[in-house]
Amino acid sequence: MVWSSFALDAEKRGDVALTKNAKATAATEFARSSLYYHYAQYLFFDDIDLKKKIHDKKTAVFRRAAPLFESPFERVEVMFEGIGLAGYLRRPAGISNPPVVICVGGLDTTKEDYLDFSDECIRRGLATFAFDGPGQGETLFKMRLRTDNERAVSAVIDYLETRTEIDASRIGIVGRSMGGYFAPKAAATDKRIKALACWGALYRIFNLAEKKGNNLKALLYISGSENLEQALKFYKFLDLEGWAEKITCPTFITHGGRDVMTPIINAQKLISEIKGPLETMIWDDAIHCCHDRSHIVRPAMADFLARNLR
Repeated sequence: MVWSSFALDAEKRGDVALTKNAKATAATEFARSSLYYHYAQYLFFDDIDLKKKIHDKKTAVFRRAAPLFESPFERVEVMFEGIGLAGYLRRPAGISNPPVVICVGGLDTTKEDYLDFSDECIRRGLATFAFDGPGQGETLFKMRLRTDNERAVSAVIDYLETRTEIDASRIGIVGRSMGGYFAPKAAATDKRIKALACWGALYRIFNLAEKKGNNLKALLYISGSENLEQALKFYKFLDLEGWAEKITCPTFITHGGRDVMTPIINAQKLISEIKGPLETMIWDDAIHCCHDRSHIVRPAMADFLARNLR
């Protein structure tokens, strides 16, 4: 429970900051607390009730942070298949009708984890919408992963088209890790997406039979699989063959050659097959999603999206 104790300490610092009307500091501390709670339950599937209890604390403390930022986060729900997909819409201050970037997470990552990338977008005049899709974040406890998650993205776009404060004719999408499948599939199937950033490509799932430990437990639980045999059948849908060639919008792909979660061949396959304008940022020695180059990758993706959504 070390991470939870760190989270509680950060929230207390946020409370103290609020008593001094230091809203920026309080926002930072509450967001930090949320991130610590994230790590307290990340890929922890041995006790789902405990995972949900910690996850609820994570979402609750981020909701405290959300209105305190200079560019606040607005919590909304998008209806999809009878349930509400929780998300955060964030708009840059002083900009009318900005473009918007949809942020799609990966395995056991959530909307709250997109804070830093949202900051990069906000600084460039882009709105963001991060949400928990099927099998992710808050939605996981209501709906497991689906083979048609791109339909959830389309539901989000339907919602964004109702928001007059943003320009829904200029929508981009970024997908991280497993989102490196969801986002490209959405771009291939919904042409309302005008730019795609692939933050670690997942053209096809490899080596599932070799997965072990917490990653395997997560893949089993989010798919509703009882065993590896069922999971192998379920995850056959994670394949962009026949879809990659339908991606015609400008695309940015970043990947690391030392990525053991999704090997570099996934990026190579996607790069070779998409038809639209392409930019790449590949390091042979970088790890999963180039997290060891995050200070370079995140601004680069935001720059790409800003250029192509003008």
